[in-house]
Amino acid sequence: MESDHFDPRRPAQEVTLHVQGLHCTNCALSIEKHLTKVGVEKPAVDYASGRTSFLIEDVTKLPEIVESIKRLGYSVSDVASPHGHSRDVALYIQTAISAALTLPLLVGMFFSIHWLHDPIIQLILMTPVFLIGISHFGLSGLRSLRAGVANMDVLISAGILAGYCASVLTLIFGFSHDLIFFEAVGSIVTFVLGGHLLEELAVQKTTSAIEELSHLQPQEVVRLRSDESGREMSEKISLRELVVGDLVQINSGDRTPTDGTIERGSGSFDESMITGEALPVDHNQGERIIGGTVLTSGSVVMRASAIGDDTTLARIIRLVREAQQKKPSIQRIGDAVSAVFVPTVLAISVLVLALGLLVFDLTPAQAIVRGLAIVVVACPCAMGLATPSAIMVALGRAARNGILIRGGDTLERLGQVKHIAFDKTGTLTTGELSIGELHTTDGFSPKTAQAILVALQRTSSHPIAQAIVKTLQDPDQENFAFTSTTETKGIGLAGHTANGDLYECGGQALASRLGVSLQEDIVLTKNGAPIAFFTISDSIRTEATGVIKQLHALGCSTSLISGDTLTKCQIVANTVGIQAIHAQQLPEQKLLVLQDIQARYPAAFVGDGINDAPTLTEANVGISLSSASDIAMQSSQVLLTGGSIAALPAAIKLSRLTVSTIKQNLFWALVYNVVTVPLAASGAISPLTGALLMTMSDLVIVGNSLRIKFRSIS
Repeated sequence: MESDHFDPRRPAQEVTLHVQGLHCTNCALSIEKHLTKVGVEKPAVDYASGRTSFLIEDVTKLPEIVESIKRLGYSVSDVASPHGHSRDVALYIQTAISAALTLPLLVGMFFSIHWLHDPIIQLILMTPVFLIGISHFGLSGLRSLRAGVANMDVLISAGILAGYCASVLTLIFGFSHDLIFFEAVGSIVTFVLGGHLLEELAVQKTTSAIEELSHLQPQEVVRLRSDESGREMSEKISLRELVVGDLVQINSGDRTPTDGTIERGSGSFDESMITGEALPVDHNQGERIIGGTVLTSGSVVMRASAIGDDTTLARIIRLVREAQQKKPSIQRIGDAVSAVFVPTVLAISVLVLALGLLVFDLTPAQAIVRGLAIVVVACPCAMGLATPSAIMVALGRAARNGILIRGGDTLERLGQVKHIAFDKTGTLTTGELSIGELHTTDGFSPKTAQAILVALQRTSSHPIAQAIVKTLQDPDQENFAFTSTTETKGIGLAGHTANGDLYECGGQALASRLGVSLQEDIVLTKNGAPIAFFTISDSIRTEATGVIKQLHALGCSTSLISGDTLTKCQIVANTVGIQAIHAQQLPEQKLLVLQDIQARYPAAFVGDGINDAPTLTEANVGISLSSASDIAMQSSQVLLTGGSIAALPAAIKLSRLTVSTIKQNLFWALVYNVVTVPLAASGAISPLTGALLMTMSDLVIVGNSLRIKFRSIS
């Protein structure tokens, strides 16, 4: 259990356990309901992985809570099973034994083999199968009833118990031979156990994305160490032995073991597992590289900067796992139906049995067969699987394509978005500022003006100041010195020289204060008189125009909300194809603009700056880039890990595909039950056929969800 972050001073802390022994989605619901009863907050159980999380105020009660889960019949471990909630080998053995003992009875149904029709032989063959069924389904059903939620195993247990008891009582008291249902008992147990195995394999495929991500880090690395003479030596160690600061040798074809910085060498890295972009990215000395990426050419020595849970890959895996537990609103429909379905089916079964005997003059055998068929054919598991199976596949595929989505609820909202608003700088543009041509007034040479600008701007950390210094500084430049400098937010920089001159540099606010007409972006003045003017530009992302076209084709309208001038916003908007422009907006004004948009339709906001954080939080879906500020990434629900907006259309397509698949799954589960339950009540479906249909229904749901893995979203 992940208790590393526990802090007794915090009022509510998150706990993550790994519960094994879940047989269906109703098992997950029963644990959630039980956890609510014992007083924890926001319990969430992921049926596919067994990952169980909740908030707890008093950490000292955790052992008691764990024991209460175990008393329900489940096992709780400290770490996730490599196969999620996979059944142990006993299930395979049980299925094989049940199939071997049931097969002769099924053969006897089609061929006249006298000894196979002997009730005593059938009793001998089916008693082990019945005991397997009761131990498997009965225990699960009992613990779900204890938690107050009747799961699917309650139905199965009721069916095999009724069938077996009716058959045994017939042998003891000599009732009609029609009341012997041994072959039905064996068929139900065998088909459902087999279905559980097939379903397990299918569900494991839906969670394979996390498995694939987990295997991206090599387990052995080549570490470089210096011996006593100072000579550098290499040694092969396990990844667990690596510590922050170690030097690691990475050669062409190797996978980067962890996050780090290149100390020596250069190379091209395949970062598709992080960014979704297939083209290799060149990295040189001093640049950061990410664990799990592949060095396609070159050779580098890397200094490890993060290990274990602190790496980028570990954070991605953690985000995907957490996202799988956040349920979309559409899942509440399936959960609500599943919670009441089992009691309803049992009531219908008893009602059909009673009406068959008392009203429709059916024989006891006919009435029992119909009641059993109803119990067996009903499949709340399909209803419960409809949403989580699709969500798991979609989130895994998104992660592999450079799209991190924080929760199934976000996935659902993203698919409903009709409008996308963009910030400009760093989102539609690269955020890398460049300086245009410098114009000076009479009496000042461009070289002198450049020297003054560089000396003045070097004292500021503002992005524009850094861009000026980077662009205009020259080793042969004259050395210009200021005795003091002052930076005024929103105005600019001012510097005094030893001879008393005042130089000021700023934008429109400074020009207005001095009464200077400014056609460019920046003015440099001496003692209040302008001496130089220049413009600042920010190149538009190469993918921006294509992304906007794709979004319009998807039926999403777009707008630009920026704090920059109207002229600059118009240039960018006209280039990429955005019609609606909201320029010169302060952070609080951006918020009001977005609120106005969302009053008309669901909207997403794409931004990357600190000033975008409030708007990202307010948006129906906040989207940021991996190159964004930390607060912007924390405020968003979708993170595009490639550092560009290229994956945005694919994210929306994937969301819509997922919602569509969930609706298909729910429709299938509903239609299946609406059709099969009446057929079973009428006698058209036998218990044996019902068991087969129930298994097939689950597989249809999971199979349909797996299609998300392969459908085109480009």
